[in-house]
Amino acid sequence: MTIIKTKEFILRPITLGDAQGYLECHQDKEAKRNFMSVPKNLKEAEEEINGSIKKGLTWVIEVNKKFAGFVHLELNNNPKYKHSALVGFGIHPNFRGKGLATKSLKSITNYGFKKLNLVRISGMCRTFNKASAKVMEKAGYKLEGILRKNKFKDGKYLDDMIWAKVK
Repeated sequence: MTIIKTKEFILRPITLGDAQGYLECHQDKEAKRNFMSVPKNLKEAEEEINGSIKKGLTWVIEVNKKFAGFVHLELNNNPKYKHSALVGFGIHPNFRGKGLATKSLKSITNYGFKKLNLVRISGMCRTFNKASAKVMEKAGYKLEGILRKNKFKDGKYLDDMIWAKVK
């Protein structure tokens, strides 16, 4: 997997050594609201990372050799949809509000279009997740619609926004 270097951060493949930072990205109250499931401990974080390593498309956002977050591209295995992927990201609480999510998303989107020959990259976030919606918009994604009652969590139906960027 490719390492992507910018002046502000490095995007590098995730490793098991990143489990603590990955876990911390998911543990605060705000993050827990936005993810369908979150690792509860280091072992669960390592298991999720192992799954990501097998797929090979999760990068760590590294700033000054510190874990600042992650960004993930999930390729579609269906031959009819191999031109598309789903993107996801999480930022460590210590690095939020600095524009890293937007810049990382732009970098991964460019990588997907240029190196993986994708034609469409989409992402979803809850309708109440204004920060992620802002990231998607700033990265050039367009809101395609609202998926009403798309997920069920903690006894409630949740609406999702679907965002996409096409080549």
